[in-house]
Amino acid sequence: MIKLRPATINDLELLKYWYSKQHVINCDPDDDWNWEIELNRNPAWREQLIAELNEEPIGMVQIIDP
Repeated sequence: MIKLRPATINDLELLKYWYSKQHVINCDPDDDWNWEIELNRNPAWREQLIAELNEEPIGMVQIIDP
């Protein structure tokens, strides 16, 4: 079962690892997500979620209200 949960500062190392992968860099080469700052912010216009399959993290999604 896939579940989405809020990303937290506890996901920092995982997100840094994922975003060090070449296929992710190729998709977003000029972006610095400032994870240390952004994971501690919770603006009303944005959600950052970790996708888990059987309680194992498999990805991240960001939903924004432009």
